Amino acid sequence: MREKTLQERCPSLLELIDEEIDEAYQLAVVDPNIEEEADEADVFDPTEYNWMIYLPERVAEALGEELFARVPEELEKVETFEEIYDAEGDLLALRSELSEEEILQIVLEKLEALARRKIEEGEDG
Repeated sequence: MREKTLQERCPSLLELIDEEIDEAYQLAVVDPNIEEEADEADVFDPTEYNWMIYLPERVAEALGEELFARVPEELEKVETFEEIYDAEGDLLALRSELSEEEILQIVLEKLEALARRKIEEGEDG
């Protein structure tokens, strides 16, 4: 079975973004939160949260302030995410035993669901 393209995985989100996106990292960046590498160590403790998720400004602009603010609470509903910390709105920390790719897939699914909601409710919804 072939892997879905980004266009197939996130059609609504890509519709809301006014630029060409062809890589998942342009929508969400998932990185291990390792103490030696953590630039945000003063924001959250690498021993408590083993992953960092950065959501680029293009995603915030596409979803709008209200829906973008819902991203952390949508991610908190994921049972395999043990802890989530909203560090700065566009930067989240979490604890999970999932792989980077599995976390990225879940984040993209949540962003796509929010984008779909925005399109269904209209631009002001």
